[in-house]
Amino acid sequence: MIKLKPIMVFFGFFIFLSCEDNGSNLSERQIQMDLLNKNKDLWESQSIGHYKLDQSKVCFCYFGDVGHDWSIEIRKAPDQFILFNNDLVPELPEFALSVDQLFAQIEKELKRDPFPYKVDIQYNSDYGYPEKFSVDIDKNIADEEYSFINSNFKIMECDSKSLTGKLVVKGICMNYVIEVIDGDIDENLIEESWTHPTTNDTYNNVFALGSLCDFPDNIQEGDTFQFTAITEESTEECAVCLAYSPVPEKSLRIKVCQ
Repeated sequence: MIKLKPIMVFFGFFIFLSCEDNGSNLSERQIQMDLLNKNKDLWESQSIGHYKLDQSKVCFCYFGDVGHDWSIEIRKAPDQFILFNNDLVPELPEFALSVDQLFAQIEKELKRDPFPYKVDIQYNSDYGYPEKFSVDIDKNIADEEYSFINSNFKIMECDSKSLTGKLVVKGICMNYVIEVIDGDIDENLIEESWTHPTTNDTYNNVFALGSLCDFPDNIQEGDTFQFTAITEESTEECAVCLAYSPVPEKSLRIKVCQ
């Protein structure tokens, strides 16, 4: 019995350490789940129907030509749409996640068994959305860890009847041509088809920008954005150079959602 005693003590100590480690993992899981649910409730309580953000994903992954950074804009029902890097898409690529999808991904990882080796989540204090989510699933496996980082989050204030437009020609001196790519608009306000006389490129459902004074200067040729048509007369004036480049005959004043 004397010779067995040290062995029994060591075995008991091993069991104690194992239980303590398991309890620690369960505790971390519960803490993270509580934080997730708290911030998810905060996000849902805001009822944010239209938002945009910049997203980065850090991992040993290849995303084609988009790199590891992209922009996302989402408007929920009833007039829902998704913009990925300023392009209207039916759904996000599988490597990019909306806020709701990111909450689901976090929950999936927190329910993983065994619990991930490392989890780091930072939530926005005002809206609850995840600003950063990083997970290392197994310390003994390389290259399986990944992170999502959301920045420049913005709630979009748009009219319920907003349209989706695309700046197809950014000519000199605000000679801009905008294409309507989604939404209901009076067909009399736009040109069904217009061909650029210099490039011979043909565009459908276009108009010349009429509101030159307040069109955002950060919108570049090829960018997609939300806007509403302004049909009232305006007396606003601003300095615009007089150089000319071709635009459709029909022009329209608009208000861009920002």
